[in-house]
Amino acid sequence: MVCDKKVIFCSTVFKNENFLHKSFDNIKILSQLFSKVKILICYDYSGDKSLLELSQLKKEGFDIDIIINKKPRFIDNIGRAYNIGQARNQILDHIYNEGYDTNSKDDLSSYDYFIMCDLDDVFNFKVNPEILDKYLHRSNEWDSLSFHNEGFYDSWSVSIDHLQHSSWMPTDKEYYPTWAKQFNIKNYLQKIVSQMETDIRPIDSYFNGFCIHKIDKFKDIRYYPATMVDEELIIDCEHRSFYKGANKKGLKVMFSKDCLFDEMININLLNEK
Repeated sequence: MVCDKKVIFCSTVFKNENFLHKSFDNIKILSQLFSKVKILICYDYSGDKSLLELSQLKKEGFDIDIIINKKPRFIDNIGRAYNIGQARNQILDHIYNEGYDTNSKDDLSSYDYFIMCDLDDVFNFKVNPEILDKYLHRSNEWDSLSFHNEGFYDSWSVSIDHLQHSSWMPTDKEYYPTWAKQFNIKNYLQKIVSQMETDIRPIDSYFNGFCIHKIDKFKDIRYYPATMVDEELIIDCEHRSFYKGANKKGLKVMFSKDCLFDEMININLLNEK
């Protein structure tokens, strides 16, 4: 059922050429739930065909605006979250500060929702639009809403109950990217899901590749992935600062035990153990 709400699909793109067309097929399916759809991309120079693919999708009729990221990238792999956070912030700045089309009189900040999503393998699984439709009709219960998945992969973004810190944070000045801590998060979250008496609940931070937000609630909230631990600069998951910032403002940051996508298998080692 189409609602009378407008939405902006937002994503960063860097080396996504193999996933964009399938991702946009799923965007087309979800777009049927809204009265108007805009797609906003922040593109980092990839060296692949991502920009060419986006241009082709635009010719096919998708309403796409492309922001070219001209800010310097953090080259080291540990800076990946910094680069993504920086790109996501450019998208938000465009929505709230710059997104006015004088030709169409389209003020992006007047839209109802923005969906931050990853247009990669995560978005290539079969999507279940009836799940999103269900919560669009219960929008009084959330300001942002993300979705669980039986093949859960995004442990880095999770802060819930006693598990508040990044699973990749250093301890005693040593990095410990141990799968044991990843499994602790995954197993605890699945325990929570199995015990939930309602289909949504509050959470401190959670993303899992797709989250819908009310535009009028997130105007002053941005991604800050850099943090200090024991006087050392650490690049944390960009979502943790974003959603904890929303929680501090009293927003209803929620996650659903319903799966928007079919089970995400073969996404990472968490599904192979």
